[in-house]
Amino acid sequence: MKTFFIILLASLTLYAQDAFITAIKLDKILDDKNLVLIDTADIKIYNKGHIPHSNQVDISKFRHWVDNTYLLINSPQEIQKIARSLGINQDSHIVLYGHNKGKELLKTSYIALALIVNGAKHVSILNGGYADWDYEFEDMTEKFSTTKDKVKLGNFTANFNPNILVDLEYVKAHIGKVPMIEARPKAFYTGERKSNGVRRLGHISGASSSFWRDKFNVDDSLKNKKSLRKIFIGLNKLNPDKELIAYCTGGLEASMNWYILTQHLGYKDVKLYDASMKEWGNLDSTPMQK
Repeated sequence: MKTFFIILLASLTLYAQDAFITAIKLDKILDDKNLVLIDTADIKIYNKGHIPHSNQVDISKFRHWVDNTYLLINSPQEIQKIARSLGINQDSHIVLYGHNKGKELLKTSYIALALIVNGAKHVSILNGGYADWDYEFEDMTEKFSTTKDKVKLGNFTANFNPNILVDLEYVKAHIGKVPMIEARPKAFYTGERKSNGVRRLGHISGASSSFWRDKFNVDDSLKNKKSLRKIFIGLNKLNPDKELIAYCTGGLEASMNWYILTQHLGYKDVKLYDASMKEWGNLDSTPMQK
């Protein structure tokens, strides 16, 4: 009996570390009562076809505008409300997926961030998204749906972690003391191009460039851990045990770097500057360089 529980505990630990879940593995747990499957696509796309038992949600439910300039994660009370409406419980395994390529991936990581910041313990992203599900099961009509299941209200209770999200003053105080990585394309980082909605050119002084898209293959599947470590440790010189700050244009791109680092690679102290360049790059008093 003791051996059984040791094996069970080991399997559960491994299962809990599955930050990017494959379509094959997701299919095996599709009827699990603890699974909450969330489609982050536009409702019109969702209605055309989605993974069975998935619920659709728009990223706007998790963010709010500040001075019509930048967006921030909603309050714990609001996150709790939307989480419960999606059927999320305290012990739910939440799996997020999107349909389209490119920045659609970032909706999954940002919603994952919003949930984890508020206490969700088991969150995964479907590796390769809906496209990979379609590839694996294209000839099996039962693996696709155009209807939405009735959702039972969940009991999720938000427990906000104050050690993840940071603001303008925190970033100012830690320039030169804590490594910072920018998730925008390199041309925005160097100031060769101007980000939409950002007045000034360049990046936060002392930050390094780590474009979020470089962590993925052309089919939107995540690169292997060896390649990811080469990027974050070899190129960006990041220490998994030390604090670092991630930022981007307005939170979305940085959320993917944050998610990969903390949930997949086990980095212990990654902060995220949610307002990012939409705030920093529109002020005259913030230190920047090209």
